[in-house]
Amino acid sequence: MTTTKQTVRDLRRINRRIVLRQLYFDGSLSRLELSQRSGLSPSTVTNVVNELLSEGIFVDSGLEESEGGRPRTILSVNSAYGYFIGVDVGETEVKIELFDLMLHNQNIIERFRNVTGNQVELLVQNIIEGIKALLVKANLPQAKVIGVGIGVPGIVERSKEVTVSAPIWDWQPAPLTAMLKKHLHLPFYVDNGAKAMALAEMWFGAGRGAESLAVLLLGTGVGAGIIANGSLYRGITNSAGEWGHSTLQLDGKKCRCGSFGCLESYIGAPGIIQRFQELAPNNLLTQSDDQIAIITAIVEAAKQKDAAALQVLKETAHYLGAGIGNLVNIFNPQRVILGGWTGLQIGEFILPDLKKFIERYALKQPLKVMDFRLCELSMDSVCQGAAAIALEDFLATAGKFAIAATLKTRALSKAG
Repeated sequence: MTTTKQTVRDLRRINRRIVLRQLYFDGSLSRLELSQRSGLSPSTVTNVVNELLSEGIFVDSGLEESEGGRPRTILSVNSAYGYFIGVDVGETEVKIELFDLMLHNQNIIERFRNVTGNQVELLVQNIIEGIKALLVKANLPQAKVIGVGIGVPGIVERSKEVTVSAPIWDWQPAPLTAMLKKHLHLPFYVDNGAKAMALAEMWFGAGRGAESLAVLLLGTGVGAGIIANGSLYRGITNSAGEWGHSTLQLDGKKCRCGSFGCLESYIGAPGIIQRFQELAPNNLLTQSDDQIAIITAIVEAAKQKDAAALQVLKETAHYLGAGIGNLVNIFNPQRVILGGWTGLQIGEFILPDLKKFIERYALKQPLKVMDFRLCELSMDSVCQGAAAIALEDFLATAGKFAIAATLKTRALSKAG
């Protein structure tokens, strides 16, 4: 077996990555604390810190007293160094949000109804226009954008070319990243929305502190993001997590994917609405094409003891509990988190029934160690998760955005 010898440049990049991640996730620290927590020597930490300070990624954020010596300088990540854009391509709406380097939401949002159907070209055009409008609204130059993350439904294949296969829109498959780059010269990162949400919840939400997670996205469609050993589990073709298309009932309802009896057909918003319409065909609650409004109305009706609404939500808790029980038995996660707009709308109301049904279907031993929670990042979870995919690359490459910007500046100064 051949081994590749690490060069000085490799070690420098590794040390940068270690120091950058340490300060990013641990918060403000002194150089000494960075050395102690990272395991790197004080001299190595000093060299890396000086480099990151000069590039503007780190900033001095004050002094702290030391025992018997000079006060220590406290370092922080410069949240204004650069920005990420997160895009949530939902089946009913597309939402675009701006985040700073620490992934704080800047409350600058563009959104539009997704009525493009299978017209991927129109969706690309709308995303590009939305990003440009977002930057104008934020008064932010394009050069300050580190990356754009996009969460989409369907399977995202990450081979030579990033493509999206979305059976619901007949994308077979669509080279979404390449199409976007034709219009806007920015780093684009495309992945499944449930995977994006899982990354955000692990780093910033209900998944913090857990190494093994299943993050469930219930919306119009249904999916899951799986975290194993602190990292996204993708599978061979990046299709791991298509939990919504596990079979709940043999020869059951036809699913949009073309199969029958998929879990999504029973717990996704269209399945919930269809069952309510069957139980109460004359109820005015469903006389709308707005799925979010209908699900909200069903939950409110259930709170008022409406019989049809109560039955539908109890059935949904039953189906969902069985699906989570299967997931617990197969994956044995430390934590399961329920999110997505449908999941958040119904989650709190169905929680008592849901826990009972999970207990009915999950094996006792893995259930004992499983902690169930609702998503903490609410409706922003996919946008923030999509931005986190771009952040993940920034951290993994030790701030290559900064390196590239520095090299460009040096080249321009030499040319001048």
